Amino acid sequence: MIKKKRREMVQANNVVALDIDGILCDFEGHWANCARRVLDWPDIKKLNDAYYLHDRYGIAKADAHHVWDTFHHDVEWASVPLYDHARDLVYALEDMGCQVWAVTSIRAEFHQARVDSLCGLLPAGRVICVNPAHAPAEKAATLQRVRAVAFLDDQADNANAATTVVGLSVLLDRRYTGLEAPTSDVVVIDDPMDYPVLVETMMRRIRLVD
Repeated sequence: MIKKKRREMVQANNVVALDIDGILCDFEGHWANCARRVLDWPDIKKLNDAYYLHDRYGIAKADAHHVWDTFHHDVEWASVPLYDHARDLVYALEDMGCQVWAVTSIRAEFHQARVDSLCGLLPAGRVICVNPAHAPAEKAATLQRVRAVAFLDDQADNANAATTVVGLSVLLDRRYTGLEAPTSDVVVIDDPMDYPVLVETMMRRIRLVD
């Protein structure tokens, strides 16, 4: 019954969704630069692949809180730069006739800053913020509400939750440690440009595209 409902939903439209940080925008690089500036520590370097940034960069928790206090302002969130592949990724999906949405884990007060960080890549109405404290459940609910057929995220818990509501849930493997593993229903990739290929394959299979 669940599989049948998912298939019917996939056949209904061509909405696809993306996470923003780690997918379209280089949040890690921007946060690290903010830390170097705030802590006056120009030699901060990535030490490992730990998910939590203070562990990844060897920063004391108290110092990391200071960085976050500075980072949580419109000017910082609006300045998170796009990855070089971001436009190609969105344009490849749009060229297939997909309507692209962004679903990001950030407080709603920063919605406009998130829109600004995308530099016009997506309209404001298709950028949705969800509560970071409940991201997996809220992302899944949002994907269901917009009737998305596919989703790409860089955190396994979000991709796992999305499998219940989209036909194709994809994890971009950033090799973070300390997070749950993807389930067997999640497709794992290491190149974001593989996502449009997967979406096209899915749509051809269900005859949404010629």
